[in-house]
Amino acid sequence: MSQWITVYYQPVSLFSLKRSDATSMAGRSNLVPTPYAVKMALLKVLLESEGKLHLEDFHPWIEGEFSWIRDLTIYIQPPEQLVVNRNGYKLRYYDQTTDKAEKTRVTLPLQPGYVFREWIHLQGTLAFCCGVTTKVQRLTELFAQINYFGKRSGFFQYLPDSTQYTEQPLFTYQLGAGFILQPLDDLGEKTTFDKINPFSPKQAKLGKDRVINQGLLPLSLVATGANYDYYRRSSD
Repeated sequence: MSQWITVYYQPVSLFSLKRSDATSMAGRSNLVPTPYAVKMALLKVLLESEGKLHLEDFHPWIEGEFSWIRDLTIYIQPPEQLVVNRNGYKLRYYDQTTDKAEKTRVTLPLQPGYVFREWIHLQGTLAFCCGVTTKVQRLTELFAQINYFGKRSGFFQYLPDSTQYTEQPLFTYQLGAGFILQPLDDLGEKTTFDKINPFSPKQAKLGKDRVINQGLLPLSLVATGANYDYYRRSSD
């Protein structure tokens, strides 16, 4: 029977996940994990827990598992409140043009620089509504093993007693009392595991294997300043 599954997580540290249009020096963050990040987290725990059992038939096995994870529709409900902390850092970075410089020219491999980063403080519970699928029990097992999204220090605590199974999604992206537009990247509908596998010679193409959609998050900007933005989840 096909169902929707809604899972909940409690944030336990600051969250950061660079947007797809961010640069290495100016890394704006998504406010919440994107469908792409959630699916990659599911693949990670799947490979860690079951990959060693399929050494002989790895490629047909992972392509079959990858296809149903890729095809999931994932809606995201942000926590009750969140604060975006903006930070700037001075650093020294390696100048790659040094490798191509003339040997007679004096070069400085380490250049002074300035980087911009955002860290998100999430207060409340973060929810993902996934479906529609016949593999809700399998998804439950995988979600229970995920402990971070985004950067590896962005830890979340899975809340098993809050998991719900329904015939219709508990929430979607809809216009409401307040909302913001958030670019939410996702896996392309025809992409394969080899395209997103970093150890594969095949490369993923933006707009085909990794697509960026506009999502409506039920958030209202309550206050803002030079170094922060404060959002509150809008009423249903």
